[in-house]
Amino acid sequence: MSKRAKKVVIALIGSVVLLVIAVIVLGVVSPFFAMQADSIMHAGTWEDDPRNWHRAFNEEQPAAVKAIHSKYWRSNHFTYEFIYFFEVEATPEWRDAFLKKKNLVLVSSPSARSFRTNNHSDDTPNWFAPDPVDNYDVWDKAGYFGSVWINKTNGHIFFYDAQL
Repeated sequence: MSKRAKKVVIALIGSVVLLVIAVIVLGVVSPFFAMQADSIMHAGTWEDDPRNWHRAFNEEQPAAVKAIHSKYWRSNHFTYEFIYFFEVEATPEWRDAFLKKKNLVLVSSPSARSFRTNNHSDDTPNWFAPDPVDNYDVWDKAGYFGSVWINKTNGHIFFYDAQL
């Protein structure tokens, strides 16, 4: 094989290698940019928006639940990051099923008081569980970021969750 033929073969092999690398990189990079674009399109903060229930639970709001207040925030990061807060009126059946589904347990009064500082940040709406802690039954479980606060007087259910 002549020197010129060897150079052509080496150049051809180099081109094929570069093409394979490009295909591999694009195969990884394209989904990343698609995820980033999706995150940017769905990012934002919505307060008292009727679609917040769907944003939070990916389902239509049950007829047994009336949302009084809601706040939903989603980051524009490519990972799924959100925080939501709800104040709802609901039937006792829905409330009990919700607590059971989340495997929540009633926490003691001293623990509930410590939650007050844990659940309030600059992002917490003023309407979220505004009364003294003793006015609520507080429900929680290990591994669940949020908690559920049930007003002992009017039965309103306050709950929040986050994934950061």
